[in-house]
Amino acid sequence: MGAALTYARRYALFTLVGIAGEDDLDAPDLLAPTNPQMRSDIGNKKDQSNCGQRRLAPQARKRQSAERVSGWKQGLQPGSSAALRDQLTIELNALTSAEDAASWAQRVLKAKDTLTAADAKQVEAAFQDKLASIGSDMIDGSEKPSTNLNRVKKRRRVSVVDKSALALPTPRRVRDREHVKSVAKQACLVCGRRPADAHHLRFAQPPALGSKVSDEFTVPLCRGHHREVHRCGNEATWWESVGVDPTVTARVLWLKTHPLPPTF
Repeated sequence: MGAALTYARRYALFTLVGIAGEDDLDAPDLLAPTNPQMRSDIGNKKDQSNCGQRRLAPQARKRQSAERVSGWKQGLQPGSSAALRDQLTIELNALTSAEDAASWAQRVLKAKDTLTAADAKQVEAAFQDKLASIGSDMIDGSEKPSTNLNRVKKRRRVSVVDKSALALPTPRRVRDREHVKSVAKQACLVCGRRPADAHHLRFAQPPALGSKVSDEFTVPLCRGHHREVHRCGNEATWWESVGVDPTVTARVLWLKTHPLPPTF
């Protein structure tokens, strides 16, 4: 219940400010064992709904959905398909840039699905040839200067700001899944049990909304101690009470997977 409330507050805050948080790999969910007899009873109850009427089996539902899809995707007659193929080919020949080709493809996708197999292959082949010709024109420099200028502007917009050069640089937050997995293979730092979870030391770096501390500050904890440290109010005080300095162990584990370069 405590974990549910914590995650509810966290994701509600994400939704409120409009940001996307990171994946939580600290403690994967545990599946509580259930009684097979109870599962069968529950399944029998779920099968009956709407005044005792039994629901369709999964195979029957799949068969009905397949029939619906096949009904939706009924193709045109050969004459209508050929006329639509010629119309799409004419529109395709009038395209002059990759952006126009992409928008055209999205617009006519549903119409192309109604063509016969042969006509659809012809349209796809013409589309591939058109993309190849547009790419060769871009290499030769025959593309319009305005389009090139717009692309340069877009590239400038997506450039990332180097925050390390600021007067108050932000601390780096390295993400390394392989290191986190290797930490989880170690024994618990408090009791020595296995398996363990990779716990991020929250006090090792200043807090940031929606971001955990760097994976450099990760130590192994069993499931019981992992839950206990998350429930405590002050993590640094909790580590002092168990008499362990986790920062030293985190540094040692990080150097095992990321050794320092040799000095000459």
